[in-house]
Amino acid sequence: MGIPEIYKSDSEEDFIRFSTDFLFNTFRRIEANAQRKINIALSGGSTPLPILKSLKEKKINWSSINFFLVDERMVPLQSSESNYGNIAKVFFDFISSAAFSIIQENHSYFESIDLYRDNLLTHVPSGTNGIPQFDLILLGMGDDGHTASLFPGTDALGLENDIVVINPVPQLSTERITLTYPIILNAKEIVVVVKGKNKQKIIDELYSGQLNNYPISKIIQSHQNLKWLVGS
Repeated sequence: MGIPEIYKSDSEEDFIRFSTDFLFNTFRRIEANAQRKINIALSGGSTPLPILKSLKEKKINWSSINFFLVDERMVPLQSSESNYGNIAKVFFDFISSAAFSIIQENHSYFESIDLYRDNLLTHVPSGTNGIPQFDLILLGMGDDGHTASLFPGTDALGLENDIVVINPVPQLSTERITLTYPIILNAKEIVVVVKGKNKQKIIDELYSGQLNNYPISKIIQSHQNLKWLVGS
């Protein structure tokens, strides 16, 4: 595991500005090198929302991008806890990109997952291993080292034959829908967006060479094109 590329900002304002510019340049670079629509997966949570709100103002050929979600809570789209709903309010509703929700209205959660899997297989070209290959995935990280909805000790950590599943999370007394390691690790690029001193401590531990049980460790150890955007 080599030295990571970590881009740090010292204030909230600088973090949003720097992250916005970084993602703008990344999107433009990927688009310029592609001969087709590009496919990007976004994570939920509060950290990326002001960045996406700022990013929507940038001059990007939004119609050339398909957006997907990395994970979702098992709630209706109208819920204040819906990752898709929260991102739509600041980002999807203002751009011309196609945006694929995991939760589908008038469908059960199990039906929604099947439809989402079909959308992934239909719209995201497969890599040489037959697994859909995103051009870019944006991840976050929790204080327990979880990423996507791959939480410590949960069943989805060991799955190798499915790309999107319902993952019971006993420590939160809930279930989440999440992409799994096979499709996350297959992405061409990964950017992890985090902020806070607790996250910096975890990053230091992740790259210290010490053993840990953080779910994000597998991604760090296995992916060759991963960068961090870190705010204080």
